[in-house]
Amino acid sequence: GGLFVPREWNELSLARKKYVYERLTYERLSRWDYDVLDLAVACGDVPLLFVGWAILGAPHAQNAMARSLGVGPDGELHDGRQHKLQHRQYLCDFITEFHIPLPTLCNFLRAIESDHLPANPYHNSTHAADALQTLFSLLCLGGSSYASSPLELFGILCAAVCHDMGHPGRNNSFQVRSKSDLSVIYNDVSVLENMHAARATRLLSLAGDEDDGGGNSAGSETGDLDILARMQPTQKDAFRSLFRRAILNTDMTLHFAQVAQMKARVSSGIGRGSHPLDDDDDDLVDGRYLEKFYQTMDGRSINMALLFFLHAADVSNPAKAGPLFTEWCERSLRELFEQGDEERRRYLLPLSPMCDRDNINKNDSQIGYIKFIVRPTFVLLSDMIPNVVTEILPVLERNLRYWENRKKVELGLPVDEEEEEAEEQETDVEEVVEAEKVGPNIVVDDATLSGDESLLMEEHVLKKPKEKSRTEETRKPKGDYDRNNNNNNNKHE
Repeated sequence: GGLFVPREWNELSLARKKYVYERLTYERLSRWDYDVLDLAVACGDVPLLFVGWAILGAPHAQNAMARSLGVGPDGELHDGRQHKLQHRQYLCDFITEFHIPLPTLCNFLRAIESDHLPANPYHNSTHAADALQTLFSLLCLGGSSYASSPLELFGILCAAVCHDMGHPGRNNSFQVRSKSDLSVIYNDVSVLENMHAARATRLLSLAGDEDDGGGNSAGSETGDLDILARMQPTQKDAFRSLFRRAILNTDMTLHFAQVAQMKARVSSGIGRGSHPLDDDDDDLVDGRYLEKFYQTMDGRSINMALLFFLHAADVSNPAKAGPLFTEWCERSLRELFEQGDEERRRYLLPLSPMCDRDNINKNDSQIGYIKFIVRPTFVLLSDMIPNVVTEILPVLERNLRYWENRKKVELGLPVDEEEEEAEEQETDVEEVVEAEKVGPNIVVDDATLSGDESLLMEEHVLKKPKEKSRTEETRKPKGDYDRNNNNNNNKHE
């Protein structure tokens, strides 16, 4: 892998390099409370490049950053400050495993990032970086045990990178109702997901100076993009099958069917107790149990557990620590409102669900979204990854209480601040898990979605609060460098 660093790293000031490096360590990236919005500001609005380089390029990316900063074997920075070097097990050294040149990986990530529209309030490269880091965190919490090979891990992580590339900022409902070119091409079925998968698969085929079909040479702009170039043909086929199917599986209209199918697979475990980990090795999933998660699709055996993990990462924003979950709400609602405004201008009435800025109750929508979509997803996930019980579910319960208390305030009902503070100190997660398990087993066919269920199926059902949200342009990263000065003279505060 060498000690390659992308040019964007060299463009950062020394203070920002230190700040970014500390946020791209393997341990930091594996945490559920990771703040990708903070990183996006610190790294110069190319978070997908940096997060992708640090995760897919580990440990070479971390070694290169450390060397660039003068971090020696004793952990001492060139300025004499001590920095704790990390010594932990990596999921996989993908660079060595698949013989991927680091410049090629960065070219690929750079191309994906440039295919996200920065004008989109939500579906931009920061969301892609968040989905990648969130999936990575789930894998580090125990989800990686469900992968049967490094190729599967690499494939699902790359799918996270690409799952929303080319997103126009208008959802599937808009595409179908406006009879857009995309809806015609994909016959009104998973319109955007098919487009994302097609663009991603096309990009994977670009290598060197191959023309991209539009008269542009891939090599002339970014160099070689083909991260699969040195794989065996059978590996490429297996990668593309998982990669493509994982992106298609992020269509929210498939959510209830996905949950029902995964619940059936989990409940059919062979002689397991509360979790499926092998009795003899806490780091491995029993082979017989793992077979339950494979499904033949398009003539290939696809790991549905990994697909489910990516879907969970894609809907995970309400389960993130504050203030992240409220900021993501702001961004997603702003995008939906902009769609609603365009629908008004084009007389596409009635407006798509959650797109009418005049008739959305944020508190109700978030309470419903968590209770019917997010919480059941992560409770099921806790059966597969036991660490979810302690690392994620308590955060989700606190966030649900946050919205419920806002609803009380809205209705003029009293909120006992002392009781609220006490509840936040201790969440009875086990009670929540059991309640979900004994609750109704909702199975919804795609054709039966209607009414409130169709509203919940929207990717984000949020409303802008009265207070001004911090945006990517105004939000300041937490740290000890001069955030208003982008030159190399930045000093520690």
